[in-house]
Amino acid sequence: MEKKNNRDQLYGLSSQLMELFVSDLFTKNKVSTEETKQRLTEVQKEKLKQTVEQLKTQVEEFLEEKNSQKIITETENATDLKSNPLREALLKKTTKKESENENNEDGQGQ
Repeated sequence: MEKKNNRDQLYGLSSQLMELFVSDLFTKNKVSTEETKQRLTEVQKEKLKQTVEQLKTQVEEFLEEKNSQKIITETENATDLKSNPLREALLKKTTKKESENENNEDGQGQ
């Protein structure tokens, strides 16, 4: 649910930025949007729709790739902490010293 919410926010933001950019460009070049819409052929309109759909697909793939990389990195970090050989050696050494100290204390007390 959170992914969909983030995706919707991203689409809304990108749409707003695109509209702002296009309207600013039209204003600078003194182009009437109504006039331009009327001059577009059906083929041009269809190509524009296809381009927008392709861009949406690319954005979705990019976001999914980033999310999967993040998940992989997090799981690798978690497994590295668990199976780090240096960590294991240090823990063994520490427990060995503790057990030796306990044995020495038991032997001295008798």
